Amino acid sequence: SSGINAEYGHSVLIERRKFLQLGWNIPYDFNESDLRVCMELMRVYLDKSMGVDGKIPWSSLKYLIGEVMYGGRAIDDFDRRVIRTYMDEYMGDFIFDSFQPFFFYRDKDVAYNIPKETHRDKFLEYIEELPLANTPCVFG
Repeated sequence: SSGINAEYGHSVLIERRKFLQLGWNIPYDFNESDLRVCMELMRVYLDKSMGVDGKIPWSSLKYLIGEVMYGGRAIDDFDRRVIRTYMDEYMGDFIFDSFQPFFFYRDKDVAYNIPKETHRDKFLEYIEELPLANTPCVFG
Protein backbone atom coordinates (compact mmCIF):
# COMPACT_ATOMS: atom_id res chain seq x y z
CA SER A 1 0.00 0.00 0.00
CA SER A 2 2.95 2.37 0.40
CA GLY A 3 3.55 2.07 -3.32
CA ILE A 4 0.01 3.28 -3.91
CA ASN A 5 0.89 6.38 -1.87
CA ALA A 6 3.90 7.06 -4.06
CA GLU A 7 1.84 6.58 -7.22
CA TYR A 8 -0.98 8.79 -6.01
CA GLY A 9 1.47 11.45 -4.84
CA HIS A 10 3.24 11.37 -8.19
CA SER A 11 -0.03 11.72 -10.08
CA VAL A 12 -1.01 14.71 -7.93
CA LEU A 13 2.32 16.39 -8.66
CA ILE A 14 1.81 15.77 -12.39
CA GLU A 15 -1.85 16.83 -12.45
CA ARG A 16 -1.17 20.12 -10.64
CA ARG A 17 0.39 21.32 -13.90
CA LYS A 18 -3.10 21.53 -15.40
CA PHE A 19 -3.85 24.46 -13.12
CA LEU A 20 -0.87 26.56 -14.25
CA GLN A 21 0.17 29.06 -11.54
CA LEU A 22 -2.50 27.72 -9.19
CA GLY A 23 -0.80 24.33 -9.35
CA TRP A 24 2.88 25.34 -9.33
CA ASN A 25 4.58 28.71 -9.27
CA ILE A 26 7.01 27.27 -11.81
CA PRO A 27 6.05 24.36 -14.12
CA TYR A 28 8.12 21.24 -13.43
CA ASP A 29 8.72 18.31 -15.73
CA PHE A 30 8.13 15.44 -13.31
CA ASN A 31 7.88 12.21 -15.27
CA GLU A 32 7.52 8.46 -15.09
CA SER A 33 11.20 7.89 -14.39
CA ASP A 34 10.78 9.93 -11.18
CA LEU A 35 7.99 7.58 -10.15
CA ARG A 36 10.05 4.47 -10.99
CA VAL A 37 12.97 5.69 -8.87
CA CYS A 38 10.63 6.54 -5.99
CA MET A 39 9.00 3.12 -6.18
CA GLU A 40 12.41 1.45 -6.14
CA LEU A 41 13.46 3.53 -3.13
CA MET A 42 10.31 2.51 -1.31
CA ARG A 43 10.82 -1.15 -2.20
CA VAL A 44 14.40 -1.12 -0.92
CA TYR A 45 13.55 0.71 2.29
CA LEU A 46 10.49 -1.43 2.99
CA ASP A 47 12.43 -4.64 2.36
CA LYS A 48 15.18 -3.47 4.74
CA SER A 49 12.72 -2.39 7.43
CA MET A 50 10.90 -5.73 7.35
CA GLY A 51 14.19 -7.51 7.94
CA VAL A 52 15.30 -5.30 10.84
CA ASP A 53 12.58 -4.18 13.23
CA GLY A 54 9.49 -3.83 11.07
CA LYS A 55 9.42 -0.05 11.43
CA ILE A 56 9.17 1.89 8.19
CA PRO A 57 11.73 4.73 8.04
CA TRP A 58 9.20 7.37 7.01
CA SER A 59 11.44 10.36 7.71
CA SER A 60 14.16 8.96 5.44
CA LEU A 61 11.66 8.15 2.69
CA LYS A 62 10.04 11.59 2.95
CA TYR A 63 13.44 13.22 2.67
CA LEU A 64 14.65 11.12 -0.27
CA ILE A 65 11.42 11.34 -2.21
CA GLY A 66 10.19 14.79 -1.22
CA GLU A 67 13.43 16.74 -0.88
CA VAL A 68 15.78 14.91 -3.24
CA MET A 69 13.70 13.33 -6.01
CA TYR A 70 10.95 15.92 -6.46
CA GLY A 71 12.13 18.78 -4.27
CA GLY A 72 15.57 18.77 -5.91
CA ARG A 73 13.93 19.85 -9.12
CA ALA A 74 11.58 22.41 -7.52
CA ILE A 75 13.37 25.75 -7.35
CA ASP A 76 10.56 27.80 -5.81
CA ASP A 77 10.36 27.77 -1.98
CA PHE A 78 6.56 27.60 -1.97
CA ASP A 79 6.56 24.73 -4.45
CA ARG A 80 9.02 22.81 -2.26
CA ARG A 81 6.76 23.47 0.71
CA VAL A 82 3.83 21.99 -1.23
CA ILE A 83 5.88 18.86 -1.95
CA ARG A 84 6.86 18.52 1.73
CA THR A 85 3.21 18.87 2.70
CA TYR A 86 2.24 16.06 0.33
CA MET A 87 4.94 13.85 1.83
CA ASP A 88 3.52 14.49 5.31
CA GLU A 89 -0.03 13.85 4.10
CA TYR A 90 0.69 10.65 2.17
CA MET A 91 3.48 8.94 4.11
CA GLY A 92 3.29 7.67 7.67
CA ASP A 93 2.07 4.85 9.86
CA PHE A 94 -1.40 6.46 9.84
CA ILE A 95 -2.07 4.92 6.42
CA PHE A 96 -2.30 1.53 8.15
CA ASP A 97 -4.66 2.70 10.93
CA SER A 98 -7.64 0.34 10.95
CA PHE A 99 -9.71 2.57 13.26
CA GLN A 100 -9.49 5.66 11.06
CA PRO A 101 -9.21 4.72 7.39
CA PHE A 102 -6.85 6.81 5.28
CA PHE A 103 -8.17 8.77 2.31
CA PHE A 104 -6.10 10.77 -0.14
CA TYR A 105 -9.27 12.72 -0.81
CA ARG A 106 -12.95 12.18 -0.07
CA ASP A 107 -16.17 14.06 -0.72
CA LYS A 108 -19.80 13.10 -1.29
CA ASP A 109 -19.09 11.88 -4.83
CA VAL A 110 -15.77 10.07 -4.64
CA ALA A 111 -13.32 8.56 -2.17
CA TYR A 112 -9.67 8.11 -3.10
CA ASN A 113 -8.21 5.56 -0.74
CA ILE A 114 -5.86 2.61 -0.67
CA PRO A 115 -7.89 -0.32 -1.99
CA LYS A 116 -8.04 -3.35 0.22
CA GLU A 117 -7.98 -5.59 -2.84
CA THR A 118 -4.74 -7.40 -3.54
CA HIS A 119 -5.80 -9.35 -6.59
CA ARG A 120 -4.83 -7.57 -9.80
CA ASP A 121 -8.26 -7.80 -11.46
CA LYS A 122 -10.05 -6.39 -8.41
CA PHE A 123 -7.49 -3.63 -8.19
CA LEU A 124 -8.05 -2.73 -11.85
CA GLU A 125 -11.82 -2.70 -11.24
CA TYR A 126 -11.28 -0.19 -8.44
CA ILE A 127 -9.22 2.03 -10.76
CA GLU A 128 -11.80 1.82 -13.55
CA GLU A 129 -14.51 3.05 -11.15
CA LEU A 130 -12.62 6.27 -10.41
CA PRO A 131 -13.78 9.38 -12.27
CA LEU A 132 -11.94 10.43 -15.42
CA ALA A 133 -12.21 14.15 -14.61
CA ASN A 134 -11.41 15.67 -11.23
CA THR A 135 -11.89 18.97 -9.49
CA PRO A 136 -8.86 20.93 -8.28
CA CYS A 137 -9.72 19.91 -4.69
CA VAL A 138 -8.50 16.38 -5.40
CA PHE A 139 -5.01 17.77 -6.02
CA GLY A 140 -4.82 19.87 -2.89
